[in-house]
Amino acid sequence: MGKCASKGGCAVPESTGPVLLGQGAHQQGPASKQASAKTGLVKLTYPVPGFQPSTDKDPALPGTVEATVLSSSPAGHFGAKGTVVFLHGAGGSAQEYNTLWKRGDIDVPSGYTITFVQSPRGAYGKKLATPWLQPSSVWAKEPKTLELQVDDDVRILKSVLSELQKEAGGYSKLWICGRSQGACLATLLAVAGVGPTVAGAFSIAATALPQLQDIPVGDIYSAPTQKKLSALRLGFYSGEEDRQFTDKRPGDKGGTLPLLKKTLTSFSDVHFWLKQGAGHSDIGPSKQYGGDAFKVLFAFVQEQDPAKAGVQGVEAW
Repeated sequence: MGKCASKGGCAVPESTGPVLLGQGAHQQGPASKQASAKTGLVKLTYPVPGFQPSTDKDPALPGTVEATVLSSSPAGHFGAKGTVVFLHGAGGSAQEYNTLWKRGDIDVPSGYTITFVQSPRGAYGKKLATPWLQPSSVWAKEPKTLELQVDDDVRILKSVLSELQKEAGGYSKLWICGRSQGACLATLLAVAGVGPTVAGAFSIAATALPQLQDIPVGDIYSAPTQKKLSALRLGFYSGEEDRQFTDKRPGDKGGTLPLLKKTLTSFSDVHFWLKQGAGHSDIGPSKQYGGDAFKVLFAFVQEQDPAKAGVQGVEAW
């Protein structure tokens, strides 16, 4: 669906200053009303009234869904410049990022808020992680389950985003972002799930879900408007050696980046980056690799060059 999605990416203005300003400058407003690295992120909860799961396949959803969001800002004090809504990967949780936050590994630019949405699904198998979907290894074998789980997640997340945009100052102040399964959903939400045009989306280690490749226009999804095609900023960041979703490297023929580029060819503001030598599990953000991926993310959000965000080995694709 991007004129500008050619190999090498679109030109991004070079940084005129530091990408990140540090924990001490992470929000606006009185310090007493801000979440701090010491006290942790602020917990916000949003019920999803009237929701009924479409499938009980593992990882299953509860009958009554109440979404949990961990935020760097308390309600009523979100950053005026924008809010990043981040969806964790299948192998993690929102709490994992709270640990990074308390450790001081996540720097948020002044005027911005970052929020982490917790998947309401139960753990898959014996793992303590809370995925959004079944493992990608079974997607091709169980396409109907994948379709139903994606649809349910999108319905829940649209309800959560409706609440968060009120705090952020409108959908135009929201950046929908994520990692792995969360990144796949973030891209779908920004392009076809949320009707209004959001500020943009940044997806770490993602692929194109079936509903993104062929949008089923109806109650859940809508085709992007001309305004969205021209205004929505889309960024993708993958490890050079990531083979999570295909047997190909992301940048090679048959890999995830060519698939995303082809799928989003109608959009005019699409960008791709690779981290040299990195695989799916070591591109971050994670406990092991700190908050490096957030440096790349916030460079993109601030229209700076992610390849110059201080993370070694990041190159435009």
